[in-house]
This record gives sequence, structure tokens and C-alpha cells, in this order.
Amino acid sequence: MKTQEAYKLFFEYGRAERGYARETLGKLRDCFSSWILPAFQEQDVQDISRIDVLNFRGRMVDRGVGANRQYSILMMLKLFLKFCRTVLRLPCLDPHEIQLPPRPKPHVQYLSNEEVKRIRSLLPTTTFTGLRMRALFELLLGTGMRISEALALDRSQVEQGGDEIEIVGKGGKRRVIFVGEDALDWISTFMARRDDDHPAVFVTTGIPRRWQRYDISKYFIELRRKAQIDKPLTPHLLRHTFCTNLLHHGADITFIRELAGHADIQTTAKYYLGVDRQALRRVVKNCLDYNTPSKTAAEP
Repeated sequence: MKTQEAYKLFFEYGRAERGYARETLGKLRDCFSSWILPAFQEQDVQDISRIDVLNFRGRMVDRGVGANRQYSILMMLKLFLKFCRTVLRLPCLDPHEIQLPPRPKPHVQYLSNEEVKRIRSLLPTTTFTGLRMRALFELLLGTGMRISEALALDRSQVEQGGDEIEIVGKGGKRRVIFVGEDALDWISTFMARRDDDHPAVFVTTGIPRRWQRYDISKYFIELRRKAQIDKPLTPHLLRHTFCTNLLHHGADITFIRELAGHADIQTTAKYYLGVDRQALRRVVKNCLDYNTPSKTAAEP
């Protein structure tokens, strides 16, 4: 079976049977269209060898493809080969033979309290677009939701759920988010400002439709410029700010994992166990004391 033909079945398998999220399907399509199919589409899946994959990796290195991008492409290739072996029953290369490149440890950026205050002061809540951005900003900052999760919210969820809202997150996994009073107030104010009956919480101007992630980039770019933030101001930066603040205020990593909706605690640890030096210094100063007897230590 040609790789091109098998890919179409693989994509449909991910969409229909595995229920891959739209973002995952987008990454799958991108990795195949930009790299995997140009290299292997006319080749039979059964004929792809370890040497072919080695040469494929060499071309990525020659083109200056970064470690993270290489990792994503090769991971998709491994998933594809696994599908071909286990679902299509093709005698193709064992995906375990493909080694993934080591990825650099992620450097997590987040907003300081001063930067949050500066951004809030620049959101014009007297306008429809400004009020919408303030409501979205407070929701993301106060819950750590992914932007796709926030934009998928319906009015009924907010109106019926109170400060506990069940959402469907990445990979179709359900979880409960806890919405603070400030975020709820701004969302309620925004919804009261509207005169349409569209079910989505966040809608476009004019003829209302659900706000999409590609709609909002320009608003964050403009806000970053006005606030003079020297970090990439994105919805995901607000998610990092939420998780980092939980960590700095003593939240257990397992609680952060649950609130962030990570499927694997290793994901949470990878991003948020690398606490900055000042936070570590505060822990040593405030928590380490060899002179006072431990309250939990048993007496000899």
C-alpha cells in the first residue's frame, strides 16, 4: 500500500475512531503535507526502511529544522507506522526503531503581577471588543484554560454552572474548572451587553458567530504593543501564568496537573518543576530550619 493511501486511512482513523482534537488533526496534517508525504508518498509503506528514515532525518538537519519540530514530525511518523502495523496489518518498519531527538527543556515564561495590572488598565471595557477581551483575559488568567476550551464555552454552561463548570478539554477529556468571582463578573457583564441569542459565550461583532482562535491573534499582538510586554503575549502565556502562580503559592504539582487538564503528570512536571531561582531562594529561607524541632518528628 502506498504511503499516500495509508495516510488517508490514518487521518480518518484519528478523526473518527480515536477522536483526535482539531488541533491534533491540524498538526498531523501539517507534518504529513510538509515533510512525510513529500518524502514517502510514492513509496510502499512496507518498503520504508530504517535507512530511509535515517536519510529523512538527515534532510531535516540539513534544512535547519529545530529539535522540537523534528520531534513532532518523527512522532507522527511513529504513530503512522504503528497504525499501519496494528490496524492495517502491514509488515512495515517497527516504530520502536525510530529514535526521537532530545528536546531542550522548555523555558516557561509568565506574566508578573505588575504586567497583569498594566494589561488590565489598557483594556477599554466601555467598548464591545474591549469588554470581550477583558472577559476572555480574566477567564484564561483565572482558570488556566486552553484557548480552544474557552472559545468552546456556551452561555448555558456559565449560567447553570456557577463557579464550577464542566468542560471538554484536549482529547475529549472532561474536567471541572473553577471560575473566580472576577472572571464570572466580567463574563456576565459581557453577556449582558450583547443583544444576540448565539449560544457561545465569546462571539464576533456584526453577524455573531463563535469567536475563533485565528480571530484573536491581532488583539493580543496589539495589547502586547500597548502594554510594552517583552514576552510573547498569547493565550498560552496566560495559562502558564496561572500554573506558575499556583506553584509559587505552594500548590502541589498533582493539583496543578488536575486544574490544567494535563493527561500525564510528566507534562506538568516538565513545564512547572523548573521553578525560578528566586522562588527556590524563598523556599530555602522560609521553610528550612534545623534549629526548631519538627512538629511531626517522633521523640526518641
